[in-house]
Amino acid sequence: MNLNKGRYEAAFEIFYDLATNDLDQEAQFALTKMCFDGHLDAEQISKLFAWVNSNSSLGNGYAHFNVGLMHERGMGEIKQSYKTAIEYYEKAIKEEVLDAYCNLGNIYALGLGEAQGIKRDTPKAVSYLARGAKEGSRQAAYTLGCLYEKGEYIPQDHKKACYYLVLATLAGHEQAHRVLIMFQHANKGNFNLEFDAAEAQYGKIQNMRRLYKCL
Repeated sequence: MNLNKGRYEAAFEIFYDLATNDLDQEAQFALTKMCFDGHLDAEQISKLFAWVNSNSSLGNGYAHFNVGLMHERGMGEIKQSYKTAIEYYEKAIKEEVLDAYCNLGNIYALGLGEAQGIKRDTPKAVSYLARGAKEGSRQAAYTLGCLYEKGEYIPQDHKKACYYLVLATLAGHEQAHRVLIMFQHANKGNFNLEFDAAEAQYGKIQNMRRLYKCL
């Protein structure tokens, strides 16, 4: 409620308490999103960084993701380092934080780390994003769909664009839904196979999630 009303300081303290004392994963995700959306000040970022870095060796996926995000963005007093960000995102993937696939894919697709010696690598970018989308990251699916539609950083492919945008839409990504509507207006081809394939993959993702819950 505090977050929705823009009371970021109060929201941060509640989420931080839940994350550090109860190891609540939803609170950890909320802190990650607040970081990503720019709702934390320098002091809060430093406080969060100190905690997630201290927990990064404990197999805490969101701690890894947060540390990676802070290094990627150069948040607060943390110096921007894409190499360090990549290392932590890869650790987050091993702990099944699926959106880390998306961040890694973006770094390699857009060449964000070229000034720091990390070469742009399209095949690696597509591999990360496709794996993330397949395993259930709607952000990875949306990003890959947009990349295929625009054809700026990877070869344009309308069929693949449609498939990934539908997959992201089914997973509840609102922006993907809006982009998909515009895509359908701009491209009058037959994409029934792509819709069917996306629906089938989404069903597999949902079934796997239900299985994990049972285990």
